[in-house]
Amino acid sequence: MKKTNQILQMLVHSPILWGALTSAAFYGGLQSWKPEGPLGRFFEDYFLAHPINYASTVMFFVGLSALGIKALVLGWQQQDLGQPVFGQLSHPLEPISGSQTLLAQIDAQQDRRDSWLVRRVQGALEHVHRRGTADGLLEELKYLAEVDTARVEAGYALLRVVIWAIPILGFLGTVLGITMAVAKLQPEALEKSLPDVVAGLSVAFNTTAQALGLTMILMFGQFFVHRAEMRLLADIDHRVEEELLGRFESVQAAPEGQLVAVRRMLEALLQRNEELVRRQAEIWQASLEAAAKRWTGLADMTQKQLQSALAGALAETFQTVQRQWTAAEQAVVQEAHRHWERVQQATTQQAHALAELQQQIAKQVEVLTRAVEATGQIARLEEALNRNLASLTGSGHFEQALASLTAAIHLLHARLGQTPLETPAVQLETPRRKGQAA
Repeated sequence: MKKTNQILQMLVHSPILWGALTSAAFYGGLQSWKPEGPLGRFFEDYFLAHPINYASTVMFFVGLSALGIKALVLGWQQQDLGQPVFGQLSHPLEPISGSQTLLAQIDAQQDRRDSWLVRRVQGALEHVHRRGTADGLLEELKYLAEVDTARVEAGYALLRVVIWAIPILGFLGTVLGITMAVAKLQPEALEKSLPDVVAGLSVAFNTTAQALGLTMILMFGQFFVHRAEMRLLADIDHRVEEELLGRFESVQAAPEGQLVAVRRMLEALLQRNEELVRRQAEIWQASLEAAAKRWTGLADMTQKQLQSALAGALAETFQTVQRQWTAAEQAVVQEAHRHWERVQQATTQQAHALAELQQQIAKQVEVLTRAVEATGQIARLEEALNRNLASLTGSGHFEQALASLTAAIHLLHARLGQTPLETPAVQLETPRRKGQAA
């Protein structure tokens, strides 16, 4: 009897059965109704023109039946969510006895056996009963929520296959229609074969358009139903936490014998851990010593290689520097030699210039000497002239003396040559003549 009920329930919830029945009713209605005009042409082109149209329509109704069954179950589950599972408790229950009591209450509710809320609560209570403690109940509830989510996602497997298969059928109809059009094309009788070609192309385009349209309807339906199911699962999570959290004692007092056994087990575990730690420390020590030896040998070898490489590099660098220094020294010596030659040439030129300057200075000194001698003579002449003027002034022979003086000046000028000398002006007027002039 129970197996028969399961079979009947499976048939009732079968999308394939309901899809087949809906497809039969749809095509039976079209045959009996036989619409005319644009509507009749629409059904004729997109649902009755080719076997591909029949296959796509049947698969569409299968997917639509799956969505309808899910929507009906969703509505019933949403209605069941408003009913409480257990009553309120005044104090927390012991995990073992309390879980048994609550499980018995769930078994008494036969009409809610397929409720997602009751199924979730029953799974959590069985977990508490198996472990004998309510510790870890929240983690178990999260696990059950993930299981229900996975089960809901798995329920869309047939619908996903249908949504994938309908466009494939449409593309297959396109290929077949184009093949029919190409096969019926006759170049020698183009006008006669043109209706057959157009009919083949109509099949190709109509099957693709029908498949894409039916697929869009199923995809939108899947979106809305899936979102409603996810919202229902979130509400169930909240209700289960309200029903179970706080109903049980979080810690159970263990008997003394169990405490002794647990203590012994822990002591043995600690001893085993200490032994493992000691062995591990010995292994680490041996590994460190071996690594230290390898490191020492590697360091020595590396030091020798580094010394040899450094010595070679230093020797090569020293030779390079020595060659560069020798070349620089030679360049400096050559440059100094050239500079010294230029200095000697400049010194020789300066010596010649000094010699010429010395000769010029000697000439100037000689000229100055003659000028000084002439100046002395002029002074003596002036003195003599003054005396002579004084005597002439007294004797009245002034004009004769003036002529003599003029002749003396010309003689002196002839003796001095071209030497420019500044001599003081000779006072040719006597005091008496000055008085007469006044």
